[in-house]
Amino acid sequence: MVQPAESNLPYRDDEVSGVLEALVSDPALLKLMGQWGMPRMMSMAPALVTSVIRWRLRRQMQSAKSIAEFQAIVRGFVEDLVTRTIDEFRVTGLDQLDPSRGYLFLSNHRDIAGDSMLLNLALHRAGLGTVFIAVGDNLVEQRFATDLMRLNKSFFINRTGANPREVYRDLVASSSFIQTQISEGASVWLAQSEGRAKDAIDQTDESVLKMLQLSDRKMALPEKVKALKIIPMCLSYEFDPLDLHKARELRCIEETGGYEKTPGEDLRSLALGLSGHKGRVELKLGQPLEGDFEDLEALAKAVDDQILSQTVLYPINHWAAKKLHPDLRGSPFAEVSKLLSEKFEQRLSSCPPEDQPYWLRIYANPARRSLMPNTPTS
Repeated sequence: MVQPAESNLPYRDDEVSGVLEALVSDPALLKLMGQWGMPRMMSMAPALVTSVIRWRLRRQMQSAKSIAEFQAIVRGFVEDLVTRTIDEFRVTGLDQLDPSRGYLFLSNHRDIAGDSMLLNLALHRAGLGTVFIAVGDNLVEQRFATDLMRLNKSFFINRTGANPREVYRDLVASSSFIQTQISEGASVWLAQSEGRAKDAIDQTDESVLKMLQLSDRKMALPEKVKALKIIPMCLSYEFDPLDLHKARELRCIEETGGYEKTPGEDLRSLALGLSGHKGRVELKLGQPLEGDFEDLEALAKAVDDQILSQTVLYPINHWAAKKLHPDLRGSPFAEVSKLLSEKFEQRLSSCPPEDQPYWLRIYANPARRSLMPNTPTS
């Protein structure tokens, strides 16, 4: 069996202390935390702020000698983050999980770190094991970010390498790693597509499913699905903290055919996605996939059908859809109060006029796909 490169794997328990000792003194991490948590003080006395943050981190992390202990400490930060950024967090489907078995949670992907973080929080609250998290290698920008992800049981999938043979070898290794973890009773989180669904159209990329087959290419597809214990997972966010950024990117792609990220953009998006207000959030776990799937297209459809059926619609989804279809008669969209409409109009007005149609699509598409499946979503 092909093994992933050591640098792509989660850290082991015996590596935790050394990694944490380096992290609490990492200048880039301390600077980021200062700018995020105490921006005014950071501008006036950066040395003092970073010194205080270093002392706090060392005190908080000194007891962590394993991944589980690290995650137990981090849970406190996550609980605080959820309290500050989410009005209500609801979870359904945990009761069907067998604690002794591993699953592949094949998830829609809206937020860089938030999707898997919220699943881990739900599992941790329920006393269940946390997941290994598949991360694209495009996020490997800063050493401290890589280290934090690996401490949180993340592993990196190489999709952007220059050498096709090396990329293929690494994909085989990632596929083997996923199958091994599930076979040994651990669970894995994997996004249904390689990037976030910035337009809020959740669709499974068949190349992701093809990667899962690479660990045993001779195994029939129905057998592989059974071995992976795939559970479709859907997260529905009421508000997207990155809606302005995503709208601009969608417009650039439509107008020019592409979008070039600035250095560090993924890390900034990760931070804003975590710290921004999300309103209500629902996480729903579907039913384990079973059946004689003829091909990857049929498997992708089965995943998509469950995720779409689990999608929760909020007033802003109905309002945005009606803004884009003002002439509909007998509309399937729910009525939105005048007060909420005014709030949504105000939120929309913060978006540049040229980006507003794309901003509306982000919120309208879940409702249009659920209630008007035959209506174009772009």
